[in-house]
Amino acid sequence: MTKESAIIIESLSKTYKLYHRHRDRIKELVHPFRKCYHRDYHALNNISLNVEKGEVIGIIGQNGSGKSTLLKILASVVTPTSGKFYCNGRITALLELGGGLNKDISGVDNIYFLGGIQGYRKKEMEQKLQEILDFADVGVYADQPVNSYSSGMYVRLAFSMAININPDILIIDEALAVGDVRFQQKCFRKIREFKDAGKTILFCSHNLGAVRDFCTRALWLHEGRIVEEGNPIFVTDRYNAFMTTNNPSLLNKTPIADKNKTTLAADQESGITNSRLINWDNVDQQDSFGTGAAKILSVALYDASTQHKVSRLTGGDLVRVYIRFIAFKEFEKPGILVTLNGSSGLKVFNVNSYFFGYKLSLEINKPTVIAVDFKFPVIGNGRYTLSIGILNVAKDSLSELHWIHDAIVVEVFNPGNQYNQGTLLVIEKATIETLPEIEN
Repeated sequence: MTKESAIIIESLSKTYKLYHRHRDRIKELVHPFRKCYHRDYHALNNISLNVEKGEVIGIIGQNGSGKSTLLKILASVVTPTSGKFYCNGRITALLELGGGLNKDISGVDNIYFLGGIQGYRKKEMEQKLQEILDFADVGVYADQPVNSYSSGMYVRLAFSMAININPDILIIDEALAVGDVRFQQKCFRKIREFKDAGKTILFCSHNLGAVRDFCTRALWLHEGRIVEEGNPIFVTDRYNAFMTTNNPSLLNKTPIADKNKTTLAADQESGITNSRLINWDNVDQQDSFGTGAAKILSVALYDASTQHKVSRLTGGDLVRVYIRFIAFKEFEKPGILVTLNGSSGLKVFNVNSYFFGYKLSLEINKPTVIAVDFKFPVIGNGRYTLSIGILNVAKDSLSELHWIHDAIVVEVFNPGNQYNQGTLLVIEKATIETLPEIEN
């Protein structure tokens, strides 16, 4: 393990024996000829991964995909069937609601107990005690047995204990899905502080927005295997496409078929007359995925008023996004989607042709040019990206024929200091005044 690696996983597998009836376990154990009464269930199948220090890994996948099994192995709660892993530093895991709490002792005693497991002396935990209790906000229940806590108090205390003993590696498995919105925001603020301090975090969640916004890398598990890992925007979009369409081809790391590229070589030269006046951006090198039934050839961002190509926008600008693509067959209901992404991957807005009542018409095996016009909203200054997709709806099922991640990079600049506050939504005008104190 290198000094920069927080976790190294090598060919990790976990297999469970599933029995049809409880007595089959005993029958298998005592059978003179070792007859097998079970079937193997592979919760994890040959997983390998390297996590660098300071990374925030978002783990996504359907229920039963192996996410929790992986985290439990890393937390040394479950033993792997084969393979090995190495963790460089102190680990704290929040695996489930109230995980790690002894229900028969008080909240305070649980804090001392966890500290002892983590190697802290009682004096050290006394210095951390008030900080943990203040964050958990369990009030007078701190000295009461944990079995008297509500579910919200359970998770508040468990999270506060996990985050405030300052581990090197923090593992969170969907525990933050419980609790009110204020507590969830409080937790994420604390985790961001943890992230800014260079700690390593493994974060399992069904909240794809949180994974896109918060994580530096995403890992998609399916039936115990890694389907995709890398940029959170790319991985979550691919996973979302699979969940929407249930298209098994998305489980393979295969680019759009080469035969489509051959077809394009001849067709690109013919083009469309008007498109020759557009200064196109090539998107061949951008991350993409799709069914192979269509391909985006090039894109361009223009100011709709001046008809000049732009890379910087101001709130209120009338913009036009040009999209040039080719379809290789007829589609039931094709459409266009343009998405603006924030710097952390959060979706700012969509322009979806289905919701604007536009019916897209195609010519098979001939390039089609679409212009999408809209008024750019007033948002905070910074760098954003536009992702673009060709869609199809068939029998109420949506599929991405071709999707280009971060096809266009946009610099948003609004004059005025209020636009530099680091937020997406900006209050353009506010009146602030000092009032005289009112005497009763």
